[in-house]
Amino acid sequence: MINHELFISARDAEGLAAMLGTHRRARPLESDASDELADLLAQARLMPAEKLPSDRVAMNSSVTYVEEPARARRTVTVAYPSEADPAQRRISVLSPIGLALIGRRRGEVVEALLPGRRVLEIRILDMRQHREALRPAA
Repeated sequence: MINHELFISARDAEGLAAMLGTHRRARPLESDASDELADLLAQARLMPAEKLPSDRVAMNSSVTYVEEPARARRTVTVAYPSEADPAQRRISVLSPIGLALIGRRRGEVVEALLPGRRVLEIRILDMRQHREALRPAA
């Protein structure tokens, strides 16, 4: 993955850590995307939610990106796995695209590692944070 500085709100980090704990207890022997998210959280700069720059992808952000070089344009919302719904374009933060987007900023080009070890390069065109109260991450 291309190395960029990550900014994540402390509120999101808390919710994601709780979700990871639940996820790992349910699947203790699996190595999966939760390991990658845990690494991402460890390297991110945490800050109070109200100070998170508005151009950073947070949980429940709507993000418009373009796949390079195909130029396919998509808009998705980054969600907890329990709230993911592809029909509503709500993608799990544990999905390859969700992992590539969280903590990144508008204008960045990031890589998503897809099944089969394929790499998808995406450019974040626009995003809108949906600030909400902390909720339990199930």
